Amino acid sequence: MRKVSKKWLIGGAGLALILFLVFQFYGETEGASETQTLKVVALGDSLTYGVGDPSKTGYIGIVKRNIQQQTGRNVIINNFGISGQRSDQLLRQLDNGVVIKSLRQADHIFVFIGTNDFRKAAGWNFRQLPQQKLVLGKEKLRNNLSKTLTVVRENNSFAPIYVLGLYNPYFGKEYDPAAAESIKSWNEAIVEASQASTLTKYISTFELYENVEKKLYFSDSIHPNRRGYNRLGNWVYNQWKPLNQE
Repeated sequence: MRKVSKKWLIGGAGLALILFLVFQFYGETEGASETQTLKVVALGDSLTYGVGDPSKTGYIGIVKRNIQQQTGRNVIINNFGISGQRSDQLLRQLDNGVVIKSLRQADHIFVFIGTNDFRKAAGWNFRQLPQQKLVLGKEKLRNNLSKTLTVVRENNSFAPIYVLGLYNPYFGKEYDPAAAESIKSWNEAIVEASQASTLTKYISTFELYENVEKKLYFSDSIHPNRRGYNRLGNWVYNQWKPLNQE
């Protein structure tokens, strides 16, 4: 067998090192480019869709803006919020192939549902809330939300899910004083459903509009205006950070 010269050995080792560094560089670059974009799915009703916000981006648009400003990463929002949607309708929405495909690709998932369940259970009578019907409505919400989170998790095992609780827009002389306690009770059901789901965080919103002058933060009886959505979106973003996957 011929002896390999020292020059060839040194040259071969140098070439191998160069090739290794080249592949390492391109591999890291490719990986970095793939992580520059965050895909976010938002599920819910008109509060997710953004009714009352002139830009129609709602709270999730504020979350997107903050993430991009603070991390420098591009954010794609798939907003599947539908005005008037209840939890049973959201559950049926998950039969939609487009929604499921987006969920499977999502890095973060936000769920904000229950306002229309509450309104229906109350019979749209907020001057004198029917407590017995609200109890039944709360249980329906808990069951539907639990099933929703199960479907979401079955289609995406890694993305954190953020479940927003309800705030109370029924304050003032024209509303039943018991509204606040009723909303708190419904939020307890939302917390329970959230805790039963893996990698899921409950975000309270109840405190955001307590003791405020309603016309400053609301566009109508229940929907925030631009200022109200800014408050909500900034709050949700600050709660998002502990579970992000930077």
